[in-house]
Amino acid sequence: MKKKITFMIIALFCLASSILAQAVKKTETISEDEVPAAIRVAFLEDLGPIPEGGYWTVNFSVSNEGVKSVAKPTWYTYRKGNKQDKIEVRYSPEGKLAFAKGLIRINQNT
Repeated sequence: MKKKITFMIIALFCLASSILAQAVKKTETISEDEVPAAIRVAFLEDLGPIPEGGYWTVNFSVSNEGVKSVAKPTWYTYRKGNKQDKIEVRYSPEGKLAFAKGLIRINQNT
């Protein structure tokens, strides 16, 4: 009986530590000033000026590296409008255009 309890405790500890080690994905709304300059410049080069009235979000994952938590961005997204005139643009953290809807690309080289 004592061996079973010890085994159960060890198994639960391993399960809990593996769950805590996984990255947590989050999305936050950010201001245009918080968007990296490389992404704002890429938007201007790819699609022209950023339209007024939209908002930026950042998708990121938070993982534990030792004793500290580290947030790594996955995508920066600009959104504006609703169903009929929706604009959605997604960039990688390096400034590469991944997806664009509702705007015409002016730079077709990327």
